[in-house]
Amino acid sequence: MLKDAHAPRTILVVEDDSVLYEAINLHFARSGWNCEWFDHAPTNMEEVKQLGADAGLIDVNLPAGNGIDLIKYMRADGIDIPVIVMTGTIGAAERARASGINNMQVLMKPFDLRNLQEKLSQAMRPAP
Repeated sequence: MLKDAHAPRTILVVEDDSVLYEAINLHFARSGWNCEWFDHAPTNMEEVKQLGADAGLIDVNLPAGNGIDLIKYMRADGIDIPVIVMTGTIGAAERARASGINNMQVLMKPFDLRNLQEKLSQAMRPAP
C-alpha cells in the first residue's frame, strides 16, 4: 500500500516512559508527523501493520518484552520499516540479538530530539 506523497509520516513509538514519548510526540507533531504509541511491546503484528508506519522508534528495555525481539517479530511478519532503537545501555547480549537485523540503527539515551529527527530522516531516505 503506497501512501499519498502529501500524507503525514507515521512513526511507531514503542517506549514505556510516557514523559519521553510526550516529548517525542510534541517534537514530531510540530513537523507534521504522526506518532502511534505503545507503552509495551505489541504482540499483535496485524495491529502494527494496520498503522502503516513509515518508521519505528523502539526502546530496547520494555516492561513485558525486549525491543530487539520485537523488531525480529516485525521483520518475520513482513514489517520492514526503518527502525531507530533507543537505549540507555546496550550490552553484549543485545548486540548479539541485534546482529543481522537490517534497516536498524541504535541511538543512545539521553539524546537531543533534533538529532533523533535527523537520524530518522536519514534512515528513511531511499538507498541510492
